Amino acid sequence: MAIFGATPQWPWSTPEHYRSALAAAGITILDTRAWEGRMAFTDVGAIVYYLKAVPWLVPDFSVEKHLAPLHDLQDRLDAGTPLSFFAGYYLIEAKKP
Repeated sequence: MAIFGATPQWPWSTPEHYRSALAAAGITILDTRAWEGRMAFTDVGAIVYYLKAVPWLVPDFSVEKHLAPLHDLQDRLDAGTPLSFFAGYYLIEAKKP
């Protein structure tokens, strides 16, 4: 999440990357699903909870270290601006022969 100064740690991490690596290792791909869209938050506390649950998005996240951006997000909410961020997820179902 750019507002916290974070950049993607694994920009090469795509379904295609892993599908080819798995296939090269002799793993059978059964299904691949991907989703991209916007995630909306209704309060800053929910963002804090989310970032604690997925620590790879903002490495070393803490309220104390990221207080200024959290205040900025609260100011946006107070001004009536919804908080939404781009997200992308994928699932690869595979099995060992």
